[in-house]
Amino acid sequence: MTLPDLAPEAGLLARLKASLAGRVAIKLVQWGIPLLLLAIIGRKLSQLGWSDIWAARPANPGFYLLLVAQFFLQPFGDYLVYRNLWRESRPPLAVILRKRLMNTFMLDYSGEAFFFFWAQRHLKLERGLLIHAIKDSNILSGAASLVMVYILLVLLMGFGGLHVPGKLTGDLGGHTWLFVGAGTVPLILAAAIVLGHRKLTVFSRRQMAVIFGIHFTRVMAVLAVEFGLWELSGALPSAIACLQFVALRLVVTRLPLIPNKDLLFVGAGIATAGLAKMAVTPVATVLVILAAADLILAASVASITWLLARKEWDGQ
Repeated sequence: MTLPDLAPEAGLLARLKASLAGRVAIKLVQWGIPLLLLAIIGRKLSQLGWSDIWAARPANPGFYLLLVAQFFLQPFGDYLVYRNLWRESRPPLAVILRKRLMNTFMLDYSGEAFFFFWAQRHLKLERGLLIHAIKDSNILSGAASLVMVYILLVLLMGFGGLHVPGKLTGDLGGHTWLFVGAGTVPLILAAAIVLGHRKLTVFSRRQMAVIFGIHFTRVMAVLAVEFGLWELSGALPSAIACLQFVALRLVVTRLPLIPNKDLLFVGAGIATAGLAKMAVTPVATVLVILAAADLILAASVASITWLLARKEWDGQ
């Protein structure tokens, strides 16, 4: 079987990097959007009052324990996927954590590019196998997240936590199916590799089912922890409101090629709380803590693993 050349350095990103204008555009997206979001969010938080925000911080210690647990769920899920696929050649968890750091601070899939080049240097695996494992795992992960989005939407509609105004449906008009189609892209890609099987991937349907199951379980665990965070924070008035914010964050994380999605979620969450006439200050406090904790934990854990790796190399 001839494997297609699907390396991360190919495609639009490589063409952009080849020109000065492309490199400037990448930097603007990478740094311009986060800085703009920081300015908007900072202005809103200043209006709320920093002393009030500090006073509104969650007092339950379980909230902070769940913060740490939440951080490790996604990399641990990826570790289980590659452990299942590559067996003895599985990467160490430290490398998976560094991949997460890249995705947190830079563009989506920059961590996957780093991971591909690391695996190419350190693992005794064929290049095509590496490409397909990373590509197909991300496709199945996106499909698992999208399935969970649908489940959450159904739950919210069932419990009265989601209403689609008739005016909104009318405004979309003939474009409704365009939005639905765009939202189902991960499922379409996942269905393609499952149905195409050996023509599109090197993995069996059983392996793909296991990968999907790991990602789906990981998504459920992350959302359960996030629900617990909102419940313990006391910032929201009801369990339905907690579920709404869990769904909002999941939708934001599915937006493609947006750097620092945590900042986007902070802005969207503050706006949602205001529109729903909730107490904005406690909600803003939790949102800021969630975003800051993710960045701090990502930088700290990745730095520690990098220093340990340097110490190991120096010892050799």
